[in-house]
Amino acid sequence: MTEFDSKLTMDSELRKEGIMLQIREKLNEDKIKLWLTPFYREDQGCVEAEVQRLAEKYSKSTGLDQNTCLSVIKELQSHALQKLQERTQFQESGIATLKVRVSKNRKIHSVKIRLTDTGHQLLEAVASELQQPLERLKLISNGRIIQENRVLSEQSLQNGSMLLCLLLERTPAEIKELESRHTLLETTKADAQLLAGRSNDEDDYYVQIADQSGNMLKLPASEQKALIVAMSLHEKGRAALKESNYSLALLLLLEADREFSNCHSQILQSVDNYALLNLDIAWCYLCLQNVTQIPDAEERLKKCEQSFHKSYGPNLERLMLLKGTTGTEAVLFMRLHLLQAIVLYHKNKRTAAAALLKRVENEISNLKIDDASLGTLLELGYTNYEARLGLRATCGNVAAAVEFLSNRRTQKEEVKKKEAAERQLNRERRKLGKCIDGEQFVDPQLHKSLMSMGFARSTAREALRQTNNNLTLSLDLIREKPHLFMTPSQEDIQQIVSMGFDAKRAKLALKKHQGDVEKAVATLVSSDATVNSSTNNVSDSSDESSNSNNSSSNPSTSSSSQSLQREEELKAYERLSEGISSQEHDEYLDSTLEQEEAFLRQYKALLSDDS
Repeated sequence: MTEFDSKLTMDSELRKEGIMLQIREKLNEDKIKLWLTPFYREDQGCVEAEVQRLAEKYSKSTGLDQNTCLSVIKELQSHALQKLQERTQFQESGIATLKVRVSKNRKIHSVKIRLTDTGHQLLEAVASELQQPLERLKLISNGRIIQENRVLSEQSLQNGSMLLCLLLERTPAEIKELESRHTLLETTKADAQLLAGRSNDEDDYYVQIADQSGNMLKLPASEQKALIVAMSLHEKGRAALKESNYSLALLLLLEADREFSNCHSQILQSVDNYALLNLDIAWCYLCLQNVTQIPDAEERLKKCEQSFHKSYGPNLERLMLLKGTTGTEAVLFMRLHLLQAIVLYHKNKRTAAAALLKRVENEISNLKIDDASLGTLLELGYTNYEARLGLRATCGNVAAAVEFLSNRRTQKEEVKKKEAAERQLNRERRKLGKCIDGEQFVDPQLHKSLMSMGFARSTAREALRQTNNNLTLSLDLIREKPHLFMTPSQEDIQQIVSMGFDAKRAKLALKKHQGDVEKAVATLVSSDATVNSSTNNVSDSSDESSNSNNSSSNPSTSSSSQSLQREEELKAYERLSEGISSQEHDEYLDSTLEQEEAFLRQYKALLSDDS
């Protein structure tokens, strides 16, 4: 039995929680306080007769079994008295009681601690309560991972706060690996940060940000780094989701959420990455069957819905204009509606939950794919992923699906060609170097234009470098100061060097005097400053790599350092990409619907049993 299957065997606990919700709502409506008279007295405790009458009343109004109502009322009374005792203790001593629900067994533990203590101290207390190694535990409150180095009160924890405790699975091999390096979470963050630091102008960059069509986005360096780290963590979380490792997935997704919170670009409001992250986090809560995070799930689903409506339109009309189809993204809306229905159930809004589940049932029916049609596309050489995607995009029309997938492949090839051309252009830019402003690279297209006019490669490059890519000024500079672009002979340079002068200054002086050795020497003797100022900071145009960061006087040392850096980057990329599918964005839409159908059946049954 898989972890997912085991979750669906917990119906009895979910039914109990559903009944408690109904009784609690009745108590609130009637403004009944079970810890006060006539239902409870200090001298005798629970007043059985009064509680029994209340159970009879609620049994008639809800249709629930009277004994069940009685049992639930007594349990709610016990909880209320315990909370009252814990509140008094907190007021008198400052010792708070935190409730911790364990993801594996759903049991709730009480942990006593001061809110002035740190997250690490709380982890130690929980580890002691659960008799588990500290490194296996992660605590979550209201959608945020508890930070070990911060005080609890700074993390919005209060007396009575409910936390989710994730127990992270560790195989013997993984435990051994942990002895030599960071956990998967910390390694993922470090790897993403390393690769995010690479510029999009690099020839062999690995992590990029693209729009839904696969086109690379140009963003400010700081914004790009934040987004890359967030999206990398999100992808690793999705990979863990596929493996049904929900605890690890939730941990990674919540860290991705924290990284996204550092992004200030308007791009988060116009693309669906953040919406999908919120959807995935809510899905993790469901798969862990954790109702303690219902408030956070509800808020995340609101954000997701708002983003979807903005990106796709409330009825996918904007998506239809952009793509000509809504069949693929409809999977996302179906999952969103399913999660919203489940949240409604756990908020005791059964009528609304039932209506939304009915809508989900229709959506799943529309998204199902005919096996024969799927087989036809597989025979044509398409993958399962492509076949499902194509058939959903075309409402099951095989011919239309073939055309859709063919066009999709063509578009992706065009994007790849465009990307390859951009990489080639970046290589040329780096080879030509930067202009004197130190910001922009010499423009390869303008460089080719000057060369097509008959100018030498080095002359064209230096002219553009000196004028910051102004073609008109470059032509003027070449005509008016040709000496700036002359390349002195090695023989003349060596002749001046033999007199005790530096080779670089000798070359600059020869340029100034168009190769006249005597005048060059006279200038060097009279004033070095004159040479430096009159050359207008002209670099050695015969050296094509003069703009390259010559930070090391030892080429072999620099090369070794670059090689080590590249090796680290490759290792980081391999770790980061491990377990992540090579498919593009649309892979998100490739759902078999099995999990969604199972949850649909489960909650329909719960509603049926409660009615």
